[in-house]
This record gives sequence, structure tokens and C-alpha cells, in this order.
Amino acid sequence: MIVCSKDHCKQSSQQLAERARKILQAEIDFIPNPSFQDSDADEVILGQPLPESNTEITAAAFTKPGSRALSTQIARLCRSEVLSAADEQDLFRRMNYLKFKANMHRCKLDPEEVEPCELERIETLLQQAEQVRDQIFRSNMRLVVSIVKKCVTPGVCFDELLSDGCLTLMHAIEKFDYARGFRFSTYAYHSISNYAYRKIANRRKERNKFKQLGEERTLEELQEQKNPMMVRAVWDELSDLLKQTIDTLDQREQFIVRSRFALGKHRKIQTFQKLADELGISKERVRQLEQRAVAKLRALAEGSRLDAIRELVGG
Repeated sequence: MIVCSKDHCKQSSQQLAERARKILQAEIDFIPNPSFQDSDADEVILGQPLPESNTEITAAAFTKPGSRALSTQIARLCRSEVLSAADEQDLFRRMNYLKFKANMHRCKLDPEEVEPCELERIETLLQQAEQVRDQIFRSNMRLVVSIVKKCVTPGVCFDELLSDGCLTLMHAIEKFDYARGFRFSTYAYHSISNYAYRKIANRRKERNKFKQLGEERTLEELQEQKNPMMVRAVWDELSDLLKQTIDTLDQREQFIVRSRFALGKHRKIQTFQKLADELGISKERVRQLEQRAVAKLRALAEGSRLDAIRELVGG
């Protein structure tokens, strides 16, 4: 029997209304069962004592990334007793029945005319359901650890997989239908291992994609810089000759040519991508502007003593 506490009864109507709205907005997710409607459901489902369990460790501590519990309490959790088939069924039935009852009472709530004892009844039922959930969670942590140990790779560490495994276990507990007759460990094993394998596969795809992009970028830069640098004297001579004609180009074309052929202050050939980033245009547009500028320079070099320019610009 749930008894109303004095502190709750002393709350103002505004505080009570706020508590009621919080309950009404919360999601109460449970698996229904026809037995919940039986007249003796309270006695049959809630009358039996809970199996003994270490109640000091809650499931919430293991679903927060970076929690110290992941490193300091994991060994302790793995010593939790595995539930028997009968105890497992009783716990799942109790957890879902408690949430079913909380939801039934919640349906009758009116935030404008709420009784404090009714709020406390709902809150207590939800707390009891959470305690049962935590007990199921603790009893299955050994399963999570055994799966995670097999899935650790250089790209996905143990702590990361463990945190994800705990979250998956919590979700599996909420979704498991005990009335179907099979063990929860079978259901949880598939849920946790499938999630872990998907994460590893996705991480591998990300690494491969990043590696491929890096290789493509390196290849592009090598292709763009394939023209060998000339000895200093020849290079300086060609630079002087090119300066005589480069003024015929517009400012942007001059910048691209100087950058692409390492003229003036540019002593290193710049890639199309770097120039695109500096100019705020696409890489393909930089390529087109370079081709246009080179075509102009070739035209000026035709029939003149600046034949070396044609060699420099690829003519």
C-alpha cells in the first residue's frame, strides 16, 4: 500500500500541477499482457518477494559515456547472479505491470485538480519499475561484457563498445516480451552484437573513405606538381621572360599563373584546391581560368623569341 508523505501533501497547488504535467509528459513504455487485467493481479504479480540482488549499482551509471563506473565497477557487476528462467519472467512481468498500473492512474490525472497522494502513487510505481529494470540490467551485464570483448578492434575501443552495449541492453529490456516464452539473453545477445558489428562496420567505412580521400588528394597533388623544377639560373631567366607578357592577363589570371608555375614570391607550385579555397571558387573554375591564361600566353609567345615560355606553360 502506498502512503502519502506529509511533505508532498504540503505542496502548493502550483507545485502539484507542475508535478502532474511532468508525469503527463513522460513516456511510459511497457509491454501489455492480458493477466494485468485480472482482479488478483496485484497479489499474483506483486505478492512474491524480489530475488536478492546488489541494489547499490544502478543501470544509469553505465549508460553515461566517460562514467567512472565503466572502469571501477564493471568487475563487480560481472559477479551478479544470472537470473533463472522463472525469476527472469517474474521480474519482466513485475516491471511491465508496475508501469501498466502507473499508466492507468496517469490517465485519470487532471493538473488543475490533482491529489498529492495520487501523484505520489504514480511516482512510486514508476520508481519500483525502475528498480526492477535495474535488477534485470545488473544480471545481464556479464553478457554485455562477453560480447564487447569479442568485438574490440583498433578502431573501436572497449569503453566505447561497453557504453553502447549498456544502452542497447536498456533498450532491449524495455522492448522484451516475456510472454513469448524464450529467454531474454537470446534476445539481448542478438541486439547487442548486431549493434556492435554495425558500429565497427560503419567505423571501418569511415576510415576507408578518409584514407581514399587522402590518397586521391595526394595523387592529385603529385599530378599537378609533376613538372620538374628547373635549375635556378634557367628558372630565373624564364621568369624574367614570362614577366614581359604576364601583364596582359587580368589580376586573377596573373595570381593563378604565378601560383601554378611558382613565379615571383611563389616558390612552390600551388594545387587547384588550395587556389580554389583562396579565391572562393570551385576547383574546376580555377582549372578553366588557368587554361584560359595559358592560352593567352601561348598566343603571345608564338613567332617570338619567347619560345621558352611555351615549354614552361606546356605548349
